[in-house]
Amino acid sequence: MLPNRKYSIAEIAQICNVSKSTVSRVINNNPNGVGEETRQKVLATIQEMGYRPNALARSVATSRSNTIGVIIPDVSNFFYPKIIKGITDYMDTKDYAVIVCNSDYQPEREARHLLSLIDKRVDGIILCSGISNHEFLSQFRQYRVPLVLLGRTFDSSLSDASISGDNVKGAYKSASYLIRGGNRRIVYIEGNPDISGSRQRLEGYHQAHATAGLPVFSELIISGEYSIDYGKKAVMELLDKHVEFDAIMTGSDLIAIGVVSQLLKQGIRVPDDIEVVGFDNIELSSVFNPPLSTISKPHYDMAQHIAKQLVKVIEGEEVKFPHTVIEPQLVLRETTKPREYDEEYGR
Repeated sequence: MLPNRKYSIAEIAQICNVSKSTVSRVINNNPNGVGEETRQKVLATIQEMGYRPNALARSVATSRSNTIGVIIPDVSNFFYPKIIKGITDYMDTKDYAVIVCNSDYQPEREARHLLSLIDKRVDGIILCSGISNHEFLSQFRQYRVPLVLLGRTFDSSLSDASISGDNVKGAYKSASYLIRGGNRRIVYIEGNPDISGSRQRLEGYHQAHATAGLPVFSELIISGEYSIDYGKKAVMELLDKHVEFDAIMTGSDLIAIGVVSQLLKQGIRVPDDIEVVGFDNIELSSVFNPPLSTISKPHYDMAQHIAKQLVKVIEGEEVKFPHTVIEPQLVLRETTKPREYDEEYGR
């Protein structure tokens, strides 16, 4: 039952017949000068009265707010719910609150959120973004706020820890699989080319062609945004220009879903006429019709890992192997044709 009114620390001290400083030490888990019997008495009274410490005052006294910030580039993207859940699930076990900010892929907005989170006295920050903000992050380190990165490696020297998927290898696996199946004119539809992940996936696409001794045609590479609508638009652009192609790989599942939808709308069969491979393995990719072949990374586990690393940094623990790169896996479903060797990929 909630209390009828809010009690002060002075009133708790008076009820327990102890000093305010004793109550404060109990609240802040400081055992110095507080006997176990007194500690239990104060805790019982706090629970009975429904007392809640003033968070701001407590953060000033302890230099800790038990709050962390998370900055993501697009709250509307289906890619991020699992990441946010992974972070918040772990932080709940450590009694940390989480503030989520949206940068919308804008460096200046990301910088503004970073400074705002400092003003809110967060204990640490998880930055999930592919935009290059190296110069600002160099300056940001002067504030000595623990900073970890999720999904980006290019700024790892400016962070306390990082984890990311190997985008180059993921795109390489996708393109190599399509090439191995006999496809020779593979379209690559990427998102924003200014984002590091887009550039890395394009590099994997080029590497796969180089390994196979195949040329890369500029008309088969299309840059835009990570959205279903853009996938549809890209397909119409290819068809309107009469570009010849036999497969499509994309920089995200959202783009791939738009691609498949538009191909089917135009009477083009998937995968019989055109094979399609996405990237990210968001939950929607497995329930979409037809279920999407894609590149998968363990987003939830990656989020939990970086959350643990951040807590270690905040609490002064040693962080072993602070910078981690995860190898993605090719998940085969129904937008690619069955092959005799699909067992190699777990199909």
